[in-house]
Amino acid sequence: MHELSRELKSMNTQNADLALITAAYPMFGASIKRLWGSKGFITYMKELIATVESGASGVIAPGVCSALLRISKLHDREFPHLLPNAKDSPAYQLINFSFPVIGAKLTAYWGTKAFGPYMTELLQDNRSEHRRGFPFEVLMALHAIAEKHNQDYANLFPQIDLWTQFAH
Repeated sequence: MHELSRELKSMNTQNADLALITAAYPMFGASIKRLWGSKGFITYMKELIATVESGASGVIAPGVCSALLRISKLHDREFPHLLPNAKDSPAYQLINFSFPVIGAKLTAYWGTKAFGPYMTELLQDNRSEHRRGFPFEVLMALHAIAEKHNQDYANLFPQIDLWTQFAH
């Protein structure tokens, strides 16, 4: 069992977000306390928030989704070493070996909203001068690392529903 952080210990009695979540959904509150400080917390919260935001769980008590997001951000601040890491990916390692400057920027932008625009800049040729392009294996690695980022940080990207987009 992970030692509870000071913040979570005080959350048991003082944190309004945890109190709101626990009052409305005691099982959620118990899981948050049990998983706090573990990689399992990140996975649990990601799935829980996605379910709540999609409406698949039915009507959710007011403010619970916002409280879940705040609790999740608090955990990320306290345990940044548990967050998904680009450097763990073989795709990242290939990119960094071949293009260290790009690897450094991927690391700097990982988990931020700046990652998407940077990847777009890399993958789209919008300069007037002729570019040589990336070797095929690096291009595939760039696509793989972009997909990993999209999976790890799905909340940074708006969900696109093509059917409703073209229905109007």
